Amino acid sequence: MPQAASEWNSNLGGRGMDMPEDIAREEWFAEIHESIAAEAISGFTSGRLRSYYVQNPSIARNVFAIYREAKSAVSVSPTAALVLFTAAIEVTLKTTILKPVIYGLVHNESIADLVSDLVVKNNGLDRFKDVLSKILGQYSSLDLENYRVDGHEKTVWDEITLVQKARNAASHRADPVTEEMALLAQKVAAVIITELLQGLLNELGLELHKDGQIAAYGAM
Repeated sequence: MPQAASEWNSNLGGRGMDMPEDIAREEWFAEIHESIAAEAISGFTSGRLRSYYVQNPSIARNVFAIYREAKSAVSVSPTAALVLFTAAIEVTLKTTILKPVIYGLVHNESIADLVSDLVVKNNGLDRFKDVLSKILGQYSSLDLENYRVDGHEKTVWDEITLVQKARNAASHRADPVTEEMALLAQKVAAVIITELLQGLLNELGLELHKDGQIAAYGAM
């Protein structure tokens, strides 16, 4: 009999309800996460991180495109704006920051892209909070866990969680979205893109252009 969705999404403590392939996949993701957490600092160099961005200079272009689209939708459709801003936040953290590190830690070049894609696409941000914090702390001196938007009481990580919950409520329960929430998502997305990502790139001797293209200083 097919397994219920709620059972499939259960925590590891309820593994008795999981299918063998689900257990194996979850164990694999856990192992990858532990490896990344252990090696993000000791087994990785800024040169390898920089190399990934140099080889993939357009990695952030879609983020900029979706951010601009979201910005134009705030006053027209706060719901649409929230969904798009949240997507911009998640893609920036997972695809433009986390994925390059995972790629660099997989030593078999032929499967590096596959593994990094699988890990990033199948895991939520919370699982990689500590890894993202280490990456940004090591290579950009930014403290993700305590970083705040100017004038805000909550940390930016708490606000990411807040806008994600609002996005999920809108997507799954059709809960209304206020313009205030959409504007909060816009501020958080702007900080993630222009301060966290750009700060990381600057420390690596790279810059982020207005169209999302990454280049060495003075190269464009």
